[in-house]
Amino acid sequence: MQEQDVSTLTVETCFKGTNVQTAMKVDEVATRAALVAMITRTVKFIDANKTLTTPEEISLTINELLKTYPCFTIEDWRLCCYHMAKEVYGPYYERLKLAQFVECFGKYNQAKAPIVQTIRDMERQDFEREMKEAIRYLQPEYATQTNPQAARVSAPEWMRGEDRLTYTEREEMENRAKQAKQ
Repeated sequence: MQEQDVSTLTVETCFKGTNVQTAMKVDEVATRAALVAMITRTVKFIDANKTLTTPEEISLTINELLKTYPCFTIEDWRLCCYHMAKEVYGPYYERLKLAQFVECFGKYNQAKAPIVQTIRDMERQDFEREMKEAIRYLQPEYATQTNPQAARVSAPEWMRGEDRLTYTEREEMENRAKQAKQ
């Protein structure tokens, strides 16, 4: 796993990262080592009096966070730990245990939700636009008997792409249909 500068990470770039659950299935040892390193680095940086000290506590924290936030990517973990070190989610009052990690990850998840929703909306709009474009080429709009100007094209030829109407021919037929209605 290649480490990148955390200060340049954004929620958008984190969203495109590797899901932690997927990484655990591919290489559990390396992923768990990376997560342990992130948590340990955060704990050392914050330097609270009551903190995670034993490997069992760190392992318990990681397991709880994995169970509670399975949709996070490795980059999300890095960014959340970075925000914790910067105290974006508030001061820790000399205590940094499992509860504080869960609380900070929850705050990060709440901050991340509207951005992810925007990304999903844009993906949905792109998908709808692509589907509309694909259907436009699959459905022979003008190759029917109801449109005598386009009756020259048979449906099988249309689907093969032969004798397909050009954009200008289609536009011309639409203009004629509008003029006929007026």
